[in-house]
Amino acid sequence: MTNQRLIMYQRPAIRFEIPLDDIKGVVVEGIHYVLRKRDCLAISYNSSEGSRGGKIWFIVNDLEEWMKRLTAHSAFLKVDLKAIENISAQLDSDSQDILWYLYERRYAKIDQLAELVDAPSHMHVLLKIRETINPIAEKLIGCPVLIFERSKVDPETGEAVLFSWWLAGQPDEAARNEEKLLDIFDEGTHIQVIIEVRGIKSSDVRLEVSGNELTVRLENADSAWKEMIHLPVEVDADNYQMHLKNNLLDIRLNKVK
Repeated sequence: MTNQRLIMYQRPAIRFEIPLDDIKGVVVEGIHYVLRKRDCLAISYNSSEGSRGGKIWFIVNDLEEWMKRLTAHSAFLKVDLKAIENISAQLDSDSQDILWYLYERRYAKIDQLAELVDAPSHMHVLLKIRETINPIAEKLIGCPVLIFERSKVDPETGEAVLFSWWLAGQPDEAARNEEKLLDIFDEGTHIQVIIEVRGIKSSDVRLEVSGNELTVRLENADSAWKEMIHLPVEVDADNYQMHLKNNLLDIRLNKVK
């Protein structure tokens, strides 16, 4: 399997091949093989224009590994906001930042992720992905959530992106595009930020301020969530007020004099 196609080769020729984007389902089914019944991969797919879709069965040695690889790459896998929140809730701070960054931007190079978390080396980021983020994702959604690609085309821009980490599957655009109340007001001596939040307490909220960047984190036993907000001016990281009422979080930050 490449990053774009699933190919079955049996000498002397390729017997079957299909773009990963055309796969619409992968399940494990039992079929009769010779004198006994065996589990195999049943792959349903969209055929070329003018013909009906099809289904093909593969008998493979490492069934679980193939399921992980196919579900991580195939177009039918949807990584929604709830899945990201559930994974994030079990991560440390650096791992959360990496996951949310890729959820928001879809892909990034290793040096961008290292800069994001102020990592001492690229190895620090790799260990977070391979030993923390992906193992937890495999337990919760059945496959790694972050995938390394040597070359992949960005479907939004058509640009070929080289040697980058990607969020697995397809983005949940409905959740991503859902309108959220977020207003920023310049009140002269201070900046006021109003953001809609639901089902939380003020003790669940953590604020981080760096220059004119505000990060709002939600951390409790049930979920984790983060909003990164670009402010129009630099604000005082040590001087702010925060109030929560009627599902509206009101944050007031003093401008740097």
